[in-house]
Amino acid sequence: MPRPTTHYRSFNNYLREYFGARVYRVPLDAGFTCPNRDGQRAFGGCTFCDERGSGAPTIKTELSVRKQLLEGIDRIKHRFKAQKFMAYFQAFSNTYAPEATLKNLYDLSLDHPDVVGLCIGTRPDCVPDNVLDLLAEYAQKTYVLLELGVQTVHNRTLEDINRGHSAEEFFDAVERAKARGLMVATHLIFGFAGETRADMMETVRQIANSKVDALKIHQLCVFSGAPMEAQWRAGEIPMLGEDEYIDMVCDAVEMLPPEMIIMRLMAEGTKGELLAPEWGFDKERIMNKIEDEFDRRGTRQGSKFAPAVAALT
Repeated sequence: MPRPTTHYRSFNNYLREYFGARVYRVPLDAGFTCPNRDGQRAFGGCTFCDERGSGAPTIKTELSVRKQLLEGIDRIKHRFKAQKFMAYFQAFSNTYAPEATLKNLYDLSLDHPDVVGLCIGTRPDCVPDNVLDLLAEYAQKTYVLLELGVQTVHNRTLEDINRGHSAEEFFDAVERAKARGLMVATHLIFGFAGETRADMMETVRQIANSKVDALKIHQLCVFSGAPMEAQWRAGEIPMLGEDEYIDMVCDAVEMLPPEMIIMRLMAEGTKGELLAPEWGFDKERIMNKIEDEFDRRGTRQGSKFAPAVAALT
């Protein structure tokens, strides 16, 4: 296991503070799709996304959501002796359905004595006001974390990776969610073709000065079956080296406000599903090297946070 961090506000530590115990998320696939897959915005999905729609490999998609939840709880209880769980709607866009359908699924997942909240992964173009109102109602009675993926704030990259939405739509969705009192997380990916280190740090700077509560950062990964695989095999996708990535992650964390929750600092995969980078198979070693780099620098989260100065009017 990676050693505990003292350099940033980890999600595990935050959940312990909030719930008074370790809370485990149970990943679910509710059978949704995305507007950049079904033609509403585009076809084919994000170029980095495989056929699972970023869902966890432990999800048994042939099971109903209720059975996925029960089996996931049993598995995690047996492995970690866990007592509290969040239903994590992870695969694809989990607000991309009529409000009544969403309410039924969310109610179903909360109908378990050990489930203490909802974690809902989706896109910024899939959160109309009525859905945000629905989530705000749930947030009055249980814990709700809304994950709005963005990956980068550069529209040219968002177009290249077939996201089907703009950075402006993302920041608008964050504003509307926060206006309703919702907790908001987002995801960033370092290493897209055509982005410089300065581009990636500009993404971090803008997120650091947004109203986002929690953040996931990970390296660009090439997964088997993802549209990006063909580009990678053609040599069109250069991969970050592990030391370069570690250095950038530490730079990024230093730029974040101290109160922002850090949910993830790298992605991992298994042999066969993850094609590149090779160092993505060894999370423990990379996470420990991130800790070593913070020790070497003598820095931590927020060391270089620079709040944006409001323009005078």
